[in-house]
Amino acid sequence: MKSLIFTCFAFSLLALTALNCNSITNLVTDSVYMDYDYQKVPYKLYAPDQKYLLHYDLEEISGLSMLGDAHLAVVQDELGYVYVLKAENGELVRKIKFAKSGDYEGIEVVGNSIYVVKSNGDIYSFKVSGSETVAPDEVDTDFSSQNDVEGLSVLEDRLLVACKKKGEINDKKVKGKAVYSYNIKEKKVSAEPLFHFREEEIEDFIKGRKFFNKIHSFDPSAIAVHPLTSDIYWLSADKVLVVLSPAFHLKEVVRLDRGIYKQPEGICFAQDGTMYLSSEGDGARGKIFKISYKSN
Repeated sequence: MKSLIFTCFAFSLLALTALNCNSITNLVTDSVYMDYDYQKVPYKLYAPDQKYLLHYDLEEISGLSMLGDAHLAVVQDELGYVYVLKAENGELVRKIKFAKSGDYEGIEVVGNSIYVVKSNGDIYSFKVSGSETVAPDEVDTDFSSQNDVEGLSVLEDRLLVACKKKGEINDKKVKGKAVYSYNIKEKKVSAEPLFHFREEEIEDFIKGRKFFNKIHSFDPSAIAVHPLTSDIYWLSADKVLVVLSPAFHLKEVVRLDRGIYKQPEGICFAQDGTMYLSSEGDGARGKIFKISYKSN
């Protein structure tokens, strides 16, 4: 009798476990915001770990980058300042004036230098120091305001520069949204894009999904290279995140929750894979979301 009771109990426990597993599976696939492969994008983007409300100057926060292990360097798209924040809580530490007011969209820290890109493609750079005001090196690139440059990241010894609008420069035809490389040493943009994709290609990738099967539009606002996988995370203000392999092949496409990310404008990673994603305040204070890396 005891053996029979134990067997029944064990069977019930296994059934309950199976039920719970199915419930978990349903939980992570039962929404347009959860309809993606967690092996390819190991982040719960639908449930960020932390949200930082930022200083009032950063309502229009744009790009962000890690500055060392404990700080974030960010820009906003109206003032010529770099803001240094604590990575643990988003608290403003100091700000560095590098230029007059303008439309500054992307930022990247490379070694002990900070690079900032303007929407017309001009690139500013200066050394990290204790000064509150710096005189940057300014490079007038082949981009123009028609490209509406918004993303900046680093890949090995070059910068990645992402165009939100027109994908071509120097009258060379390019189909779709383009990302170029910028040679830091030579201070020169590549003649051809590193990669480019049409919206139709991205939409074809998600065709047939249960929930997220149409993107409507893709207007890149930021780009970042993952420190552990070398995957490229290409963010759109239209609340779409496109992930590419190191060989620039489409790997995954994620719809971001519009209730969380009002206007996603920046993305970067800590060395352990922790993701930081910035969003404009849309009439309120800007925000940064911290999302932990779920390694397999």
